[in-house]
Amino acid sequence: MSRIVSATNATEADKLSIVAVVMADLDFVSGMVRVHDGSGSLSFGGNTYSGVGQFGGIDVIDENIDIVARGIKLTLSGVDSVFVTPTMTEVYQNRDVTLYLGFVNQATGALLDTPETIWEGRMNQMSFRIDKGVANIELTCEHRLRREPRIARYSDEDQRVLFAGDRFFDLMFAIQGFVGKWGARDSYYGGGGRPVSPTQDERREEN
Repeated sequence: MSRIVSATNATEADKLSIVAVVMADLDFVSGMVRVHDGSGSLSFGGNTYSGVGQFGGIDVIDENIDIVARGIKLTLSGVDSVFVTPTMTEVYQNRDVTLYLGFVNQATGALLDTPETIWEGRMNQMSFRIDKGVANIELTCEHRLRREPRIARYSDEDQRVLFAGDRFFDLMFAIQGFVGKWGARDSYYGGGGRPVSPTQDERREEN
């Protein structure tokens, strides 16, 4: 079964000769950056994507049977060093990154159909390497599934966030060492109870 939603894109992917393009949306605070790994410009969704060609690179997204949300690394080489300082002051961490896969008409150079979303995540860490006035920029990104899930716990703090003043869980901390009376024996909670020797009457009943 094809992973491609669009019938047009799926048909094109099955051909022996194709022109595929990977497009990227990077949501920086100063503005959205839209690029693709080809040359020239492409229009998609009312936006223009600039080609970076061989100066741009994307790590291969590994696939295996493990349920792991893998990150990627985006690279841009040949950058004039004068652009390093403004890039270093850019606010980018935890902001959205989306990658698309599209197919280009070999005759017209236009997209055949709406590109497919192949990866979504957040920008994590940017690093620079400068050599002879030319900079290489690397941007690591985390997959969106790696973000901590929004969950709640049976704790006094979480309960008060939901219902201010509710004290239902305010004694949860005391359960671990709690000892209560249950008949003639002590009852223990939290998995740390000590064994209790049977009384003389109980031993007589067992015999």
